[in-house]
Amino acid sequence: MLIRDMSDSRLTDAYGIRYQQVYPHGGEDLADWGLGRAVIPPGGETEPHDHHEEHEAFVIVSGSGVMVIDDETRPVAAPSAVLIPNGSRHQLRNASATEPLVFLSLYWPPAMGPLDL
Repeated sequence: MLIRDMSDSRLTDAYGIRYQQVYPHGGEDLADWGLGRAVIPPGGETEPHDHHEEHEAFVIVSGSGVMVIDDETRPVAAPSAVLIPNGSRHQLRNASATEPLVFLSLYWPPAMGPLDL
């Protein structure tokens, strides 16, 4: 059994926000899939970026925001999940001036199978 502490003290700066690589614990180079926990402070946002070698899903745990994927922009709020196909430029913005936006990031290679869109 593997149990990881996901308290705020485990967060570090990454992607313009606070982030913790949960699995694989030793870093993204250990596996082609992974799970991370992220916190966007009030009014904050992730750096716009893309992943050409992996799909990603954001599971919004608490808070609300604005999700931008390529040229599409939509509001998101907990509880919800967002699927981000590989190669898509994306950014998540916290819409609140007072509450953090917390989400889990899951990523995996396209070779693991097609997306169900």
